[in-house]
Parts: sequence; structure tokens; C-alpha cells
Amino acid sequence: MMTVEDANKIIAFLSAAYFATSDPEAQKEFNRLANEVRKASGQPPQ
Repeated sequence: MMTVEDANKIIAFLSAAYFATSDPEAQKEFNRLANEVRKASGQPPQ
């Protein structure tokens, strides 16, 4: 299991990538990946 602290670091990176693109498919994938990281650390998906 991943720690919440480590997960939030990865999520911050994915969030930056999300806002750096205007491609809706890429944004959807960044969001999906962030939710997978949240699940791996015991956090609820958003």
C-alpha cells in the first residue's frame, strides 16, 4: 500500500500535467491515474 504523503506527491504531478494540456482525452487519463493512486493509498477517488 502507498502512503498518503507519497500518493499526494504523485497526484500533484498528475494535476500539473492535467492543467498543462487542453486535450480532453489526456485530461481524462490524468484524472483516471490520479484516482488509481488515491485508491492505492486508501483515499477515496474524486
